[in-house]
Amino acid sequence: MTTKPTDIYGYLGTEGAALKAELERLAKTIEQAAKGEGAEAMKAAAETARRLADNVGKGQAQLESAIREKPLTAVALAGAAGFLLALLVRR
Repeated sequence: MTTKPTDIYGYLGTEGAALKAELERLAKTIEQAAKGEGAEAMKAAAETARRLADNVGKGQAQLESAIREKPLTAVALAGAAGFLLALLVRR
């Protein structure tokens, strides 16, 4: 059972009250829909994070392999990167 909204202004006043009640109902519906979409977005974000973590793990393994194959090159690159970083920090 729904009750008709009433107010002290008569017929025209009840339209405003009815409109307000309808807007409140629509706001609740939109809020529930947004919560559902938020849950789907969270699932998608979690899946993307898992894939990204897998890719980082693969990249780390490739980097370790490259360092083991050419250790002098890795040391030279690390030294050059440190030198450039020091130059940037000093400014």
